[in-house]
Amino acid sequence: MNIRLVALGVLVLTGLLYSAYRSWWSGPVAEARADLAAYRERLQKAGQEVRRGRQASKALDDLRARTLGGDEETVDHRVRTQLNRLLESFKVAEATVITSEPRLVETPARSVMGRAQASLRKRRDEPDFATLEFKIGGVAPVGRVLGLLTELRAQSWPCRIEDVRLDPVFGGAGLRFSVRCTTMFLLGPDAGEPEPANASPEALAQFADFVRSNPFALPPAPAVAAAQPNPKPSPPSSPSFPYDRWRLTGIAKLAGTMESWWVRPNGKTVVLREGAGIGRAVISGIEPELVVLQRADQQLRIEIGSAIPR
Repeated sequence: MNIRLVALGVLVLTGLLYSAYRSWWSGPVAEARADLAAYRERLQKAGQEVRRGRQASKALDDLRARTLGGDEETVDHRVRTQLNRLLESFKVAEATVITSEPRLVETPARSVMGRAQASLRKRRDEPDFATLEFKIGGVAPVGRVLGLLTELRAQSWPCRIEDVRLDPVFGGAGLRFSVRCTTMFLLGPDAGEPEPANASPEALAQFADFVRSNPFALPPAPAVAAAQPNPKPSPPSSPSFPYDRWRLTGIAKLAGTMESWWVRPNGKTVVLREGAGIGRAVISGIEPELVVLQRADQQLRIEIGSAIPR
C-alpha cells in the first residue's frame, strides 16, 4: 500500500470527523450555552424589574394610605370635616372653609410614550394624581392663629400651604387670617381616612416668644398732659379733629365688599366701608393694602398700620 495514500486518507478522515464534531456537538453546545447565558441575563433583569415594581407598588400604597380618599367627593368631605374640627378646637370666630374643583395631573410619561402600543394606551392616558385646593379663614388671637398653622403643617395627609394672609384687628390683639392650601390624592380605591395628627409640644412652643412680643399690637396712645390753669380766660376755640389718632389696622373683603378696620382715639375698633366719613374726610376707595381718603381738595393714601396725617 502506498504510504502517501494512507496519510492522505488519515487526513481526510480526521477532517471529516472534526467537521462532524463541529456540526453535531461543538456548535450546538456553544449556541445552547450562549442562549442560556442570554436567558439568565434576561431573567436577572426581569427579577430586578419585578422587585422595583413591588417597591413602587408599596410606595404608592403607603402614599394612598396617607391621603384623604380615592375620589373627589370623599376627599372634599374629609377635608371639610378635618378642617372644621381643627378650627373649632382653636375656637376661631367667623370660621370658613372653602374648597375648589379638583384638578387632574397627567402622568409625565404621556409625552415620552407618544404613540404607545394598544396595551399601554390606557396607562398613558390615566391621570397621575389629583389636587384639591382649599381655603380656611377666621378671626382669633395671635397665639391661636400660629398654633392653628403649626397643627395644619403637622397633619399626616399631604397639605402644602400656598399662601397666608394676616390682618391685625382689635388693636393687634387678634388676627383676621386667610390660609390657602393644596392637598393631593390618588384616584382609585379608598384606603380609609387617616387619623388626625397633633403637632409636638416643641413645635407649638417655638412661637411662644413671638406671641408674647406680639408685633401686631399697636403702641399705647401717648398720655396727654393735663392743661395748666390759665388765670386769664381765653375765647373758646373750635377743637381740631384728631386725625393723627385714627390708625388703619386692617383691610378685608367680605361678601364682595371691601372693609377697612380702624382704631379710634378712644382705643375702640370701627369698621368702615367706602363712602363713610372720618371727620371731614371721606373714604373714596379701599385697596388691598391701603385706603384712599378725600379731605377737601386733598387726597390721602393711608397704608395699613399708619395714622391719618393732620
